[in-house]
Amino acid sequence: MAALLRLQPSLTSLLLTTFVWANTYGAPASVAEAELPADVAALLATPSAWTGTASLQTGFGYKDNIFLSHTGAESSTLARAGIEALMWHLPRGRVDYFAFVNAEETRYFTSPDVDHEAQVFAQGEWRYRIGDVFKFTLDGQGYYLDQIFDVSDTEVKRDVAELKVAGATIGPTLRWVFWPGWSIEVQGTGRREVYHDGLNNNRAGEGAVRLGWRPGTRFEVSVGGTGRQRDFDRRTQYDSGGRALDGTLLKIAEREGELRCDVTWDAAARWKTTTHAGTLYYRDNGSGYFNYHQRKLEQTLEWTTDKWLVRLEGSARRLEFEEQTVGLGINPPARIKEEFIAQLRVERKISARWTAFAEYDWERSRCNDPIASYLVRQELLGAKWSWEK
Repeated sequence: MAALLRLQPSLTSLLLTTFVWANTYGAPASVAEAELPADVAALLATPSAWTGTASLQTGFGYKDNIFLSHTGAESSTLARAGIEALMWHLPRGRVDYFAFVNAEETRYFTSPDVDHEAQVFAQGEWRYRIGDVFKFTLDGQGYYLDQIFDVSDTEVKRDVAELKVAGATIGPTLRWVFWPGWSIEVQGTGRREVYHDGLNNNRAGEGAVRLGWRPGTRFEVSVGGTGRQRDFDRRTQYDSGGRALDGTLLKIAEREGELRCDVTWDAAARWKTTTHAGTLYYRDNGSGYFNYHQRKLEQTLEWTTDKWLVRLEGSARRLEFEEQTVGLGINPPARIKEEFIAQLRVERKISARWTAFAEYDWERSRCNDPIASYLVRQELLGAKWSWEK
């Protein structure tokens, strides 16, 4: 779940890419960093101050391990429906702003224990810029998740649970191109999360800095560092044996470093790759029972034409725990967990409004504690309807 939430601040770049693609039917480009295409420039000159896009999608499929079980996996056919909508107030002078919402619900037909999962994300962003040199952004987000999660990374024992959590974040971002091709970005974020059972309610703060180099329009590399602090309202610290310490409150600190590389491989901008490599240190304020070191690698390959989109995403991460061990004996081995995720999505544009898609998801989690290992696969076939103003 933490990985999913960390993805949400990147919605800003995704939204801009979506808008420019919808209006140019060409290669996505950053409005803040590239010269506007002629038709977009003409759009900005029209009397209307607002423009927007929306899409509805639905699909049917199958998931073979709803509860992420090691044995006795429970499977089900499913139906999924979702909506995305963006409203953008076009730039007037140096200011623009937008609002975005994404909602999705999955219904399971044959599972006796869980009948649905749902997620909703909403985002608003206000931006002030001076050409391509300086940009200030104030971003606010809200989200609601009702899903099955593997929370073994942050619990005393192997645990998979249906969690209902609502959260909100707000924070500013400053981006400065201090030298041709070179930029620095600084971001601060505050977060509040409320869980249905109240146990994991928390407040969090985050600060990040990123240095980027873009020598041309087809290559960009950046390196960044992030620090996070999470304070729980009710959860207690634990001793090295995994026993709760009454009268204490748990706090978590994370330190993360990441290298990112974006490459457009051809002049027509049909082939693109994005690579992330990172390391994270997770620390509690008690005995260190939850402490671990994570290393991860993520890769995305995308091919697009006027009618086709093929996207292949894969990630791998390895967690090495400092205090938690597996098995019995005088010197049991430290707990180690590995996770591998892959997704293939193929889209075919049928008409100006309609797109057909197929999606395959695969996830493999393995651990030197066998009961914490599982495999899950999901297939989905559906259609999407899009609108733009």
